[in-house]
Amino acid sequence: MKRILLAIAAGLVLAIASPAQTLLVKNGMIIKVTDSEVSSYTGYMLVGADGKIAAIGPGDAPAGTSADQVIDATGKFVAPGFISAHSHLYSGPLRGLGVTETLYGWGKAWGIYNQLADADDIYWFTLDGSVEYLRNGITTAFDFTYSPVLGGAAVGVGEKVPQPRLKPGPYDENQIKAKADAGLRFVDAVGLPRVGTNEEIIARFGRIYKWAYDNYGTNPLFLKMALSGGVQRAPTKDTAYLEVEVMKKFGVLNHSHFLESPEHVAEQQQKFYWYQEAGALGPNFIFAHFIQTNDDIVRIAGAAGCMMSWQPTSNSRLASGVADIPKYEKAGIKVSVGLDNQSCCDLCDPFQNMRIGLGMIRTKYKDAKALSVERMLYLHTLGSAEVLRIDDKVGSLEKGKFADFLIVDPRDPETGPVLVPIAHYVYSCGLRNLQKVYVGGKLVADGTRMLTIDESKMRSEIDARVAKIDALVKARLPKVAANP
Repeated sequence: MKRILLAIAAGLVLAIASPAQTLLVKNGMIIKVTDSEVSSYTGYMLVGADGKIAAIGPGDAPAGTSADQVIDATGKFVAPGFISAHSHLYSGPLRGLGVTETLYGWGKAWGIYNQLADADDIYWFTLDGSVEYLRNGITTAFDFTYSPVLGGAAVGVGEKVPQPRLKPGPYDENQIKAKADAGLRFVDAVGLPRVGTNEEIIARFGRIYKWAYDNYGTNPLFLKMALSGGVQRAPTKDTAYLEVEVMKKFGVLNHSHFLESPEHVAEQQQKFYWYQEAGALGPNFIFAHFIQTNDDIVRIAGAAGCMMSWQPTSNSRLASGVADIPKYEKAGIKVSVGLDNQSCCDLCDPFQNMRIGLGMIRTKYKDAKALSVERMLYLHTLGSAEVLRIDDKVGSLEKGKFADFLIVDPRDPETGPVLVPIAHYVYSCGLRNLQKVYVGGKLVADGTRMLTIDESKMRSEIDARVAKIDALVKARLPKVAANP
């Protein structure tokens, strides 16, 4: 921790505290996202000194409008920042692992590295993941934080697993600090490691919950705390009941990885009914991935008002299958979209994520109308904000919301004349066209250059820390192979 504070004091964080300014964006192709419409118009946007949109609309700004800075966005898209409703930001530096494995094998491949990471390592890893998100146009993330627990993870029902234990250190605190230091807006999700009595587990959650609000409650980057559900890796239904107790006591959303992998499907489906029995299902419950379902599970989840998060890139990388998004939406399940993490996406690219999602659903249904480009963009922006209950703050460019937006130039590099704006944005634009990223009206990424962080210092730290852990992993590989 001392090393972290020294690095920040030495100038790692560059632009977080820069003076507030007003900003006027004019002549841009503004992408409008609402529940009922995704469209575009040429217009203006005025951002106040508080980082929120003060005015927005078609045409020119009203006469007499002035700002400290004016941007002429002629011919460029002005779009809401992407929201990743499902992220593991501490995976930032750990890529290219387990590339021939599905979920559980891949989890072992990168889990070996995480086991050897201390709390300071996890700060830097989370900083790295947050910086990549921002550079790639993701301005808000729901982040499942690293839980420093060793052992105790089960796949099957009643499976015998090693007694879990916790590594010492401020892991939770460091991950919150890292996201804020990067300049990323976030929801922080903490799990319930099964170490100690239920009272002790709830008290641990309560301590980090209180610490977050005490230290970051007035920071506009911090949106709220949530629960990272763990029944997918729990051997008994007790975990479901414990999570319900936490949901009620703290009033938090429960976002739980569930029915992701094509292995152990019958046992995983059985665990769904643990959640039902415990009374967890409802509008405060989000199923992550939710691929290996059946008609009964979908019907019950929809009737209860549950939601889900869809991760097209990681689902395809891990051969998990295709989440039946049209079926879920028809059943009343609200859908959000996430990037997941760098270790199972390798590149957290929201433009690619949209195209993979469209390709999956249209191929599954053999129907080009099964999912529209407008709907896909909505799900990765405002739709995700609605599921996470943060749509009053982010997700679309509207008066009163934070000015989290992207400037994307479809003509640099050339993608051709823009005939159908939303289709062009979703299908033809990408990271190479992403010119600027703003969070709260503040420029955080200019092309590939980050303005919130001294990346040379960050890269030096990341390289040294990953090299240290990689050497330890390679030294342990024969033992790991003998005792997976």
